Amino acid sequence: MEYRKIFGLILDLGAAMIGCGGETRRVTTAVYMLAESYGFENVNFWVVPSTVQGTVTSPDGEVFSEIRHIHGTSTDFGQLDALNSLSRKVVGEKPDAEEFAGEFAAVSVKKKRRAFITYLAGILGVIGFAGFFGCDFMDILVVAAASLLITFAVRRLSGRESNPLILNLAVSMLSEFFIITCVHLGFGHHVGLITASVVMMLISGLAATNGIRDLIHLDPLSGISNITLSVTGALGIALGIAVPLYALRAWVPAEAEAAQPGAILLLVFAVIICLGFALWFGVKGRRLAACALGGVLMVGAYLAASSFISSNFLCRLIAAAFCCVYSQIMARVEKAPATIFVTIGVLPLAPGSSLYQMMHGLVSGDKALAASGGTKLLSTAFGIVMGLMIVEAGMKYVLGAAKLIKKKKR
Repeated sequence: MEYRKIFGLILDLGAAMIGCGGETRRVTTAVYMLAESYGFENVNFWVVPSTVQGTVTSPDGEVFSEIRHIHGTSTDFGQLDALNSLSRKVVGEKPDAEEFAGEFAAVSVKKKRRAFITYLAGILGVIGFAGFFGCDFMDILVVAAASLLITFAVRRLSGRESNPLILNLAVSMLSEFFIITCVHLGFGHHVGLITASVVMMLISGLAATNGIRDLIHLDPLSGISNITLSVTGALGIALGIAVPLYALRAWVPAEAEAAQPGAILLLVFAVIICLGFALWFGVKGRRLAACALGGVLMVGAYLAASSFISSNFLCRLIAAAFCCVYSQIMARVEKAPATIFVTIGVLPLAPGSSLYQMMHGLVSGDKALAASGGTKLLSTAFGIVMGLMIVEAGMKYVLGAAKLIKKKKR
């Protein structure tokens, strides 16, 4: 058995999982299971968002130590799902180095996503948000056009610029100039609602949710790294919105009140949002339906909670906790990473509109609007975060207790 080559393939597989959006805890578990299944001893791995490093002793007594540096990450849940399935298969079958390398090469080849699917995904996602926020028909047309502009810009710039602050700033600034100009020319009516809809294409819930999981599982380095990435991206969006709002403030009309859709329509729009963003993140097959169902359940939980609780924070917390429970169940049913289901499931309730309100208030000097938007932004974000944290922490102890009981029975 070529143990050195197998060890290298285990590191390669772990690095590939991180590179397409895998959470560090799940990847750490995978590489440990892979190494132990081949009989390696003194197994030690260190997995963070930028590096996968390991030291092991082979069954032959040789000590191997290697490191893989991860040059940039992207979100491709289809690829992550395939790599996760391969890791499970390898643990169960323990193929030799040649077969392992062949299967990894087949799975790790990233197929270029068809442009049509990417543009369609963007349109579906933002139209869903536009309906969710109460945009009218003309607003939806501007939203769809802005999504095409954002998709084009992201496809052209993401390969050249990996810093989320710079990328999000440039793309959100371009889209905000476009939106304000369209509304000024009479092609839309609600700058804020349109902006809140389209910037959702740039908000990364993945880094935040992965960071929360890492912190809960006592991995502060990975947690802080992921959360910093998420905050940096959000700052880029905020600055990108602020510049056009200030430069074209004379063109930005007072925001007219929009009609609020009913509960049934909100659930329908939640399905459209989740399907659009599932396609955007590369989800395939029946996982699409599972993601859509997660969004419906989260919005349903939020609507049910808001019918008897007035606190925005508590309603988001309950909905996020419900979504997290669902994602954990689906991860075990589908044998897929929970990240896929929780990241897409929480999107319909992400704080897009409150981010715009805060920036508009700051730029226009409306302190009341800025304070209101900022307060709602924080309560929404922390509500979702706390909901995820509570379930993740609870699952950790429940699963730990179940393993202990199982061990005692043996």
